[in-house]
Amino acid sequence: MIFVHLIFGVILGKILGNYFFFILGSVLPDVDHLYILFKNRFFSIKKIIGSIKFEKKFGVEYKTPLFHSILGLVLFSTIVYFFNNQKALYFAIAYLLHLLIDWLDIDEKQFLYPVRIKYKGFLPIWSEFEQVLTILLLILLLFLYW
Repeated sequence: MIFVHLIFGVILGKILGNYFFFILGSVLPDVDHLYILFKNRFFSIKKIIGSIKFEKKFGVEYKTPLFHSILGLVLFSTIVYFFNNQKALYFAIAYLLHLLIDWLDIDEKQFLYPVRIKYKGFLPIWSEFEQVLTILLLILLLFLYW
């Protein structure tokens, strides 16, 4: 869900009053995407969009096991806890929400990594459902700021 994670982070930040940790937890799991982009030299917009939508065709998996797993949630939340123990829960909630949202995506994830059980959702990347959800969340966000 390309924009949904960020929008959810902003919404949670607006409602609960801490933008930084909610947004960080919402988007940090997708930092692994940057690694895949650089590793495979996907520098053009066409290659980036194509590889995100059609991972198998491009021979890549954007959701690496560590960042998109409960282990990643615990590991990164613990690191945040050492920097700010009072806000680490906000980060952890947003990270968990990211994983739950990604459960719907059609690409394979290993939420229980290092156990090699793979999960696969049913929604294609940037599906019509995701586009509608993105628009509805943006409307909600505008309503919250109005």
